[in-house]
Amino acid sequence: MKDTIHNETVIRVIISLALFIGIYYLSGPIIGWTQYDLVLKGIEFLAAVIGAGCYWIGSNKR
Repeated sequence: MKDTIHNETVIRVIISLALFIGIYYLSGPIIGWTQYDLVLKGIEFLAAVIGAGCYWIGSNKR
């Protein structure tokens, strides 16, 4: 049983990281902003954190 919990956690971590990377890199082209803006980069980073966090919390089976 402990191995099953460990395997599920590893899978959740991998999916969360993939979501973070995907959201972070795709948010720029989706927004369509062409100039570099520090505030926009902050928004992209926080959107990626929130998206990955929502998956992490939502995928918890407890």
